[in-house]
Parts: sequence; C-alpha cells; structure tokens
Amino acid sequence: EAAMTDSFETDQAAEPANDIPPFYNNLDASLSMAWSLLQGGTTDRRSAFHAPTVASIGVNGAPQQRTMVLRKVDPVKRTLRFNTDARSQKSRELAQLPRVSVLAYSASDKIQLRLSGVATLDRHSALAENVWRSMRDQSRVAYAQPDAPGATISEPDGYVPPLELRVDDAAAAVAREHFCLLTVEVETLDWVYLNLCGNRRAQFRWPDGTLERHWLAP
Repeated sequence: EAAMTDSFETDQAAEPANDIPPFYNNLDASLSMAWSLLQGGTTDRRSAFHAPTVASIGVNGAPQQRTMVLRKVDPVKRTLRFNTDARSQKSRELAQLPRVSVLAYSASDKIQLRLSGVATLDRHSALAENVWRSMRDQSRVAYAQPDAPGATISEPDGYVPPLELRVDDAAAAVAREHFCLLTVEVETLDWVYLNLCGNRRAQFRWPDGTLERHWLAP
C-alpha cells in the first residue's frame, strides 16, 4: 500500500539513484527474482529472506506473528517450508485455520515480498523423518524441552538442555514427536521494488494453479 512506500521514503532518498535492473519493467523477471531471493534465504544466513515474518490467525481471532527460519523453497510447487514444534501455539492456530501470510524486506535489495497461502503441518511422513535425521545434532535440542513453547514456567533456568542430541539418543524419541514440518503453498505473491526512478509493485496469483499477474500502483 502507499503507506508502505511512504514509510521507506527517508531510507530510499538517502541512497544514490540505482541502475535500472532487468526486472524493473518485466513481470516475468520480477517473479523470477522473487523466487531467487527466497531460495537464497534458505542457504545464506545473512540474507534478509533467511528469517521472514510468518503471520497466522490466533485462536482468539487476533493476528499473530513470529520470525521463522526459511528451510526450503520450491518455485515449481510454489511452496515454502519451515520447521516448528507441534506443541506450539502456531501449530494449534494453523490446525484450526491454515491461512498464513509471509513477509520479508531486504534493505540492500530494496525489495519487499509478501506472500499468502495455505499451511500444512506434517509430523509423520517420510519427508519429515528424513528432515529430522538430516538435522544438525544441535538443532534437535530445541524439540527436547519438556514444556511446550510459550508455556508458563516457574523459572527460566529450570531446564538445562543438552548441547546436542544425536538421532539415536534416548531423548531423541520424545523430541521427534514434537518435531513438525510447516509447508506453505503460496497462492499470492505481492512484490514491491523501491527505486528513485519510480517504485514498482506487482501481484502474482495462482487461483486455479494458473498464473495471473499484473502491475499495481505503488
């Protein structure tokens, strides 16, 4: 919306005029760039797209947001994949209403991506098992805590987690039950690119699996 571009006015004006990139007036190139940035976020921890904001509708009807690490992107299937704890509030929210919005902005690229779609939770598939087994030993530790994420606890250091959790450790069986894949099938991708020569905004939709695309007023 106009308010979004207004909020970046000072930041944008502080930069020298950019060269016009190939995607500037090209919808296909803009969409390709969007998926490329998202894919780059899965491997580059310094990327602004490595940990986007994921929003859902809370059980009380209020919007809820959190930062999540983007693990896998499939442009062909239009999916984004994250890891989560099956006991978390977000898992309960998505089981009730699986609509989500994903937001990321890169100040260096001057690009904002806002995606919306439907989330699927997956705990017991072969893919979930393969992801669990391929995780770093340190990463499995997050799912071994006895209390559900967000639960009220008496003291912050009541539980001392191990430094790592090998897949064949006894505690890993319990942790495995808490591990869950969260996959978002993208239905809409809203693209904004800021440039002193003129901002660009576009929307890409797949209402029946077929791409619809058009420019939007920034």
